[in-house]
Amino acid sequence: MKAFTSFALGLLVLWTVTACQEDQEASVSSDKVTYEVITTSGNWYGEYITETGEKECICSQPLASSGWTYTFQTASKPFELHIDATTECCADQADAPDVTTNIYVNDVLVASNTSNWAKGVASVDFILEK
Repeated sequence: MKAFTSFALGLLVLWTVTACQEDQEASVSSDKVTYEVITTSGNWYGEYITETGEKECICSQPLASSGWTYTFQTASKPFELHIDATTECCADQADAPDVTTNIYVNDVLVASNTSNWAKGVASVDFILEK
């Protein structure tokens, strides 16, 4: 009986240590994400994925201005990042201003596009892997 008790206690300690390590790894694996939009038109509208995985729309006045950023910490992985932007005026015309969408992870640029859909319209996606 003493051997069984010692064995059970050993398993409990091992399980506790493993669970604590997994909790620490989960908290360490959080990433800082920053979206950025730059346009020569001054203002833009579009949408992006928030830290909860929901789409947020900047679709009404006041529109966001060039240089806009949105930063958050991810809670889990994998996590799909997305942002799209359209210039305030004259998108899809030959003389439309360019718009650039950027995604940074832990302050490193990981994805970027400039007017990749049409002149004045851009989107970028990135998946954070485990």
